[in-house]
Amino acid sequence: MSSVLIDKARALLPDELNHTPVEFAPGVFWVGKRPPGQIFYANPYLVRDGWTSGGPGETTFAMLIDPGSANDVAIVRSKCEQVLGTCERLNAIFINHQDPDVCSSMGTLLGRYASRAVVVCSEDTWRLVQSFNISRDRFVPVDQHEDGLRTRTGRTLLPVRTPFCHFVGATMMYDPTSRVLFSGDLFGALTARESTGLFADEADWVGMRAFHQIYMPTNRALKRAIASIRALDPFPEVIAPQHGRIITGAWIEEFMERLEVLDVGLDILDARDDDREDLHAWNTVFQRVLRLAQELLGQEVELELVENRAMRDYISYEGRTLRVEHTGKKAVERAVTLLTQHAPPEIANPIKYEAVDAAHEMELPTPNIELEEDGSGERTISGGFEGL
Repeated sequence: MSSVLIDKARALLPDELNHTPVEFAPGVFWVGKRPPGQIFYANPYLVRDGWTSGGPGETTFAMLIDPGSANDVAIVRSKCEQVLGTCERLNAIFINHQDPDVCSSMGTLLGRYASRAVVVCSEDTWRLVQSFNISRDRFVPVDQHEDGLRTRTGRTLLPVRTPFCHFVGATMMYDPTSRVLFSGDLFGALTARESTGLFADEADWVGMRAFHQIYMPTNRALKRAIASIRALDPFPEVIAPQHGRIITGAWIEEFMERLEVLDVGLDILDARDDDREDLHAWNTVFQRVLRLAQELLGQEVELELVENRAMRDYISYEGRTLRVEHTGKKAVERAVTLLTQHAPPEIANPIKYEAVDAAHEMELPTPNIELEEDGSGERTISGGFEGL
């Protein structure tokens, strides 16, 4: 059913997106706006359940998700009314976190158009959104419903905590019925000017990468969030972020894999600061590791590094020489992992020790590398005496 709706949504013309609520999964609508020529969009969504004839005796449920900024109230309200008849039929407004570009419309919506709706979010988020002049008796904390929110229609919505993506209280909402995951800032992206339509493809990666590197604090937060997604059962068929375009099909796994290895925020800031004077030395380490790997594994390992997406942000050719462009320690660590992950210990360990020895000779920090010994498990070299 979702695939049929997605195909219909793909057929909409750009101008139609600004006037039409778009159903992209059963009972799930995109109700935002897409003015042409911009690169940063917010995505409000509406979940509707229990509608048949639309009569007053029906048991229904409607939740608006990440409703957008105060500037978006008119179009979001108009689209919700096209779906619901009136915004008074909204039962809840869910927000991932408190940024004004995705929720500053709440005060107007709750105070004027949706007088019976409650606010669903984390306690951490509530401490800030209550400043929109919303009384606490309209607040439903997801912290008390981690096993799921049961709606009046019997539908269960599952909150999924994603701390520091990018706010400590950030929480995704998963609808197992439609298999749509409302991911908040996670998977958000800037949108290329030439991209049209609501659905993401390869063109979205540049903007997604930039968005996460700017706003996410550390890769560790991303890894934890993606692990939570992988644990969902059933697994999501659609990821609907606050910004950028909606992710479907094989792109879900593709973008998860890329984000899992993406350095962001402090990862980049600290590493770039460390590398300003040391990049030449890290290139010496890298070249020694690469030469030894070619001797032991063959010349083709250089091409394997070049073609691996995890290395693309770190290395490039200078003439015929493959060089590290920035973040030298991380580049060496990842190169060693890629070169040795499928090699037996008698080949992998010399390459790993070469990285450790070369870094020592260059008076650089010891790379964080897993060392294997026959019959004795693994040891981690990460500087100082840790693990020795």
